[in-house]
Amino acid sequence: SRVGSVERKRGTRDDGTLDVVRQVLHLLGPLDARQVAGFLDAPVQDVRARWPRDAVPVDVEGSARDLLEEDLPGLATAARPDGDRVVRLLGPYDLFLQSRDRETLVPDAARRRDLWPVLGRPGAVMVDGEVVGTWRPRARGRRLGLDLDPWVPWDRSTARAVEQEHERLAAFRGLEPS
Repeated sequence: SRVGSVERKRGTRDDGTLDVVRQVLHLLGPLDARQVAGFLDAPVQDVRARWPRDAVPVDVEGSARDLLEEDLPGLATAARPDGDRVVRLLGPYDLFLQSRDRETLVPDAARRRDLWPVLGRPGAVMVDGEVVGTWRPRARGRRLGLDLDPWVPWDRSTARAVEQEHERLAAFRGLEPS
């Protein structure tokens, strides 16, 4: 396969479902070999040598990436045709936030510094797959508060959905929301 001017030998050492390259591409894709290598802290050449045979090229905002063929249907149906918004509070170390493709996830450099500081990471407020702010828990006795930093104005439905996520998080921790 050819992506840009880089030619890859596909599948020369694919270990199937036990291959870490395949698993990173499945869990965090679409990615390119450089991004997978960065996540695994491995040489790009080794990652390319293990590139899965069934990886297919996709375009991510003008950048060539690959995705496992079996994951294409999930990507195609990720948009919610019913119009319901999906709002989630992701913890600071949620797998979604661990990808090395931070520039795609959060294009603004200042916002990336807010979400991934050296110490004391906040969580991310996600709306339909986009990071729209950060959150930090504030437990006081039996109550759990959230410090929210919206990066964009939230409409009422988003604010209500964040409140519902706050209630779910508090219940999970055995606390009351405040």
